[in-house]
Amino acid sequence: MSRRPLNPESPSAASRESTGGLQGRDTLHDEVKKLRAVYERKSPDGHIFVLVNSLTEALKAKYDTGDTSLYNCLYSILQDAHDKLSDEPPDITPDHIPPMCRILYILLELDQPGLAPLFRRLQDHQLPFTREYLEQQLDRAALQECLGPGFRSFYDDFVRAQSAWCPLVFEVGGQWDHQVHYGTVIPYHAKRPILAEQAHSDYHARLYEVHIPKEFVDAKGLDSEIGPVLVEDENAEHRQASQGAPSDGLYYRFAVKEFSQSLKSSYDKEVRTFRALRNQSGMIQYYGCFESRADPERPTYNILLEYADYDLAGAVVAESPPISYDEITSFWQSLSEVATTLTEIHCLDINGHQYDFWHGDIKPENILRVGDHFKLADPGDSSIQRARHDQNLRPRAEVYGGTRTYAAPEKARWLDTESSSLDAALPDKICQNSDVWSLGCVFSVAATYVVLGDQGVKIYDRIRQHEHTKSSNGPTTDVFHDNKNVLDIVTDWHKYLRANTRRSDKFTSSVLDMVDDYMLTPAENRWEALQVSNHFQRLFSSVGKGKSEVPTTIEQMLQEIDLRAEIRQESDGGVNRLDSDVAKRHFRHEQESNGGTIRRARIRNESSVTQSAIKPTAQRSVHRQAILERFNQREPQRPPMPPIITSAGLHQISDETVPSTGSLYSTVTESHPEPLNVHKMGGKLKELGNGRSLFRNPHKSVKGKFSEDPLYPHYENRDLIFLVDNGSTMSQHWEEATYVLKILAWRALDYDSDGIELFFTDPTTTAKVPTGKNQKQEVNHFLKAMERAKPKDPGGKNHTETSITAQLSKIFPPGTPYLEGERKKTVLILTDGRWKGQKYPTEVDELLKFTILSIAGQDPKTLQSTSREPAGNPTWQEVFEEVRPITLQFIAFGHDNEGWARMKRLDDFMQQEGLPDVIDMEPSTGDTYKMLLGSISKSWDNQKNQANKEPPYIHSPSSSMSQMSNSGHETPRPDNRSSFITSSSASLIQQMSSPSEAGSPGFTFSAQVGGSRHTLSPFSDHDGFESVQRSPSRRSTRELTGPRSSRMSLNMNPFSRRRSTSRGQEDDEVRAADVQHGKASRR
Repeated sequence: MSRRPLNPESPSAASRESTGGLQGRDTLHDEVKKLRAVYERKSPDGHIFVLVNSLTEALKAKYDTGDTSLYNCLYSILQDAHDKLSDEPPDITPDHIPPMCRILYILLELDQPGLAPLFRRLQDHQLPFTREYLEQQLDRAALQECLGPGFRSFYDDFVRAQSAWCPLVFEVGGQWDHQVHYGTVIPYHAKRPILAEQAHSDYHARLYEVHIPKEFVDAKGLDSEIGPVLVEDENAEHRQASQGAPSDGLYYRFAVKEFSQSLKSSYDKEVRTFRALRNQSGMIQYYGCFESRADPERPTYNILLEYADYDLAGAVVAESPPISYDEITSFWQSLSEVATTLTEIHCLDINGHQYDFWHGDIKPENILRVGDHFKLADPGDSSIQRARHDQNLRPRAEVYGGTRTYAAPEKARWLDTESSSLDAALPDKICQNSDVWSLGCVFSVAATYVVLGDQGVKIYDRIRQHEHTKSSNGPTTDVFHDNKNVLDIVTDWHKYLRANTRRSDKFTSSVLDMVDDYMLTPAENRWEALQVSNHFQRLFSSVGKGKSEVPTTIEQMLQEIDLRAEIRQESDGGVNRLDSDVAKRHFRHEQESNGGTIRRARIRNESSVTQSAIKPTAQRSVHRQAILERFNQREPQRPPMPPIITSAGLHQISDETVPSTGSLYSTVTESHPEPLNVHKMGGKLKELGNGRSLFRNPHKSVKGKFSEDPLYPHYENRDLIFLVDNGSTMSQHWEEATYVLKILAWRALDYDSDGIELFFTDPTTTAKVPTGKNQKQEVNHFLKAMERAKPKDPGGKNHTETSITAQLSKIFPPGTPYLEGERKKTVLILTDGRWKGQKYPTEVDELLKFTILSIAGQDPKTLQSTSREPAGNPTWQEVFEEVRPITLQFIAFGHDNEGWARMKRLDDFMQQEGLPDVIDMEPSTGDTYKMLLGSISKSWDNQKNQANKEPPYIHSPSSSMSQMSNSGHETPRPDNRSSFITSSSASLIQQMSSPSEAGSPGFTFSAQVGGSRHTLSPFSDHDGFESVQRSPSRRSTRELTGPRSSRMSLNMNPFSRRRSTSRGQEDDEVRAADVQHGKASRR
């Protein structure tokens, strides 16, 4: 091959010239460098990594135009560099570019794009490369010819630069085990110790909460209900403001258990245990393990685990106990799941072989709350052995470690023997029902919490300690037995609890009976886990439905007064019990070194439940979060007015200005809550629904729990409809779209009395979400529908191209006017706006215009009319905006320029066509309330918050128009507003809207303002309203109440006729129409 000398100091010409569509902007070479700074992150240990996928998407948004693409631009760099190396044609094609995109980024960063042809046989998935591997794969002679004598330093430069571009990818959906990554960056965005005292300990495994950017987690195959939780980057908004760059700010949250070299044997044992428990849904989920050698002298061994909100021990401290029948029932139902899990893990089926399993350390700290389920954690002290076939013999095993407080008497003897003397004879091996004793102790503490709250738990612990100090001079202990039998004080305490249970509590006494009779008993008489689980099922089925006898108003008043006292106490230096993060500090994942030849027991003598001081009072506010929000929403700059008590409860007097009712179109200031994206809203919904509590359904409706509910006045008598775009272009956004739909459906649950409807753009997809007044909707219905509707990847064999037009036609039947008494409709459309299934680019525009005109009974000529309404008379567009019989809200995903421009045009420029503004657009990362209310309320439509930003490099709507023109479609002309309506559409509107000679249904809009009534007939002489002084109509009208100060009623009169300009003639005609309408109604 004939070579030419290549000057690497001069980047390739292709990288330095203006590429198609850039129009004088920065070159691709410089753009990569600029975006690298934008998407660069630093891990907690100081290593730099780049959000490569996000950077690529940003480049695509700029370079993917109708004439070229990002990959073509990168290929042109490579091709130009090849031409400088050789006179022969390149043996590389544009298809080589996508698999080696990261390699090209690294070369651009090193200012060596001309070396790209030397890497043509290498791909990104092979990264990172070692120096030795590069020396083997690259043509040394060619490299030396390009770089000269210093070519050897290039190997080191590349190895050093690559680490930021190829951080570790967590394949949590597969068999991702024991991967060794030398020098690879672990892309933690955040890493916080869950137990601060273990953060720098070499004698225990360290447990961390970690956040990993979404693009570095391959979660394929995971159940969306049990998979890792997506959280938001708390610095995302600051990064957007300071750097002007978009960021979805989404991170997966995990727990990571980190072992040092000295704990390698403990790590291996725990990994084996988690693998054995991999398919047990009642255990904390294991996502894999990896060995990190970022520091070759101090390698770490890491287990990636499901993150829990809190453990039972922490919840006792941070949460108020259940009060109502439903709360107490839900609490015990959730806790009974631990018995079910214990039943399942005691008899394991692993690859067709049966094994017996002992957990070995059941205690409140190892019972974690994930979503709405309790799960068992920390099997580090477990034992497992092949099951025997003799059913008459109970399995027995040696046990090591555990927590002595909750250990059965026979296990405590084992632990005491092992700890006191190395030569002492060990007692008998331990049966599996030793776990049942430990669970009985947990139930005893839980019953104390339900009846007496956290203060009672602390007193209970001290009572047990006192009982032991009476009979022994040894170390203080709080175990439940005397090394043989349960303490008498424990059974007496249970009698005390039974005597003090609430009238609404139908379960706690029965649970205590089971604990006394079958759990805290000698091993030979003790139940197995299966019997405990079955007893719970019988208990729940035998107890009938209860009902709280406390009036809601009294309960809310007491809760608020209680919270006032608590806040006052905190302001005086009291303990803050409202911070649910306290619970997160009560994980207990401990491990000691196994460096010795003798296995030492891991023994803890005291439970962490008792570590905080006793508080003067035990608060039991089940509505704490909702009440706290009511306090927080009040304006701090004014001193609060004295509270007054009304029939609705305790309220604060407000001196807000009441708007005048003199004008229908007077400006009304509607108070807006703080902007909340879907992730912040998700957290608030959990709090209000007590999803982080021990006794509530986390996805329960929150209707009525907001002291000031922005949805209620707007959603009354309105149907809420979700239309989700499941065309193939949405596949890359499907996970995000699922979460957005989950939060929106959860927030709006129960506001639509007929049930929220769900449609998909792919006509072959059926939502199967129950609707109707007698159907109970759950958030899970929408999640399952999204799983069934997941689109195929674009470019695949079964990819689907869809449009929203067909489904909108079903939601808004053609030519159907809005009639008196009908429910209004709001459609929330989750889409990227690409709509590949459109037949022509403005078909949605035409459909929406036709629909609005049909509903309003307007002829297209009204859009061209230059006549103006008499002073003070509203136009039909203003009345339509006031009534809003239909509205559309676009929720925009991705960063596609053309798609976003299409939606923005419908949002911002429909008014320029003379149509009412009932369409809004909000990014999927924007304000949740604006998604729900932006199309319904003009105040919310005009709301612009920081989250409502354009995608990167989005063009103006005019540029989108030009793109349509370039693609061969006719571009609509802004000065010809009716050109969007085809002649066939105009004809159909005329047929559907005009009263025929046979008396087909025409109708009028009527708006009452003060003492005047304004009416609109479809084809009146001046296409507008006339002010008519008249008495209230006898016909049935429906008052529309909302944020505006005026009253408005919508009358659909099927017998209206063209009106005379004479006021007297009009009054007579209207009265006659009223009489005729009344007769028709009676008929």
